[in-house]
Amino acid sequence: MAALFTAGCSINLFGRGEPRPAPQPLIAAPSGTVTGTTLPPPDGSADAGGASGLAALSAPQTGADATATPPPAGASEIGRTDLLGGWTINAPGETCQLFMTLTTWAGGYRASTRDCATAMFQGVSAWNIEGGQVQLLNDAGSTVARLYPASRTQLDGQTSGGGPVTVAR
Repeated sequence: MAALFTAGCSINLFGRGEPRPAPQPLIAAPSGTVTGTTLPPPDGSADAGGASGLAALSAPQTGADATATPPPAGASEIGRTDLLGGWTINAPGETCQLFMTLTTWAGGYRASTRDCATAMFQGVSAWNIEGGQVQLLNDAGSTVARLYPASRTQLDGQTSGGGPVTVAR
């Protein structure tokens, strides 16, 4: 038995003791441009540039998503907790339900819709507040609609296609 044990200790297990080839060097490949921005304060409040929370950490947007219109005169301020719960989306040819939570999600916070007829509103999966406007986002992170608070119970704005939309309680 001792001979078997001694022989077992000299067996090369799992390739130990064998020479290993040197790892091949990796070739550097460009992965895009790097942009910088000032992060918001740790409490998540908006900085001078209007970025807040996760929006400051998200990738820069391009195309139609990159332009934000200033809020209309008389638009009221609204906070994240003011948006929680159920809302009704009203747009030409569309009336359905929107639900917003504070669960973090890609690009902001989790949102979902129910009974929407159009694919655009069926695809809403997130929301965020940026620069005084509420953005509804789809799974790809593209803006579906930009809204401004008309009151604590109504948001007015337009879809990414330029159509009018109202979200109200």
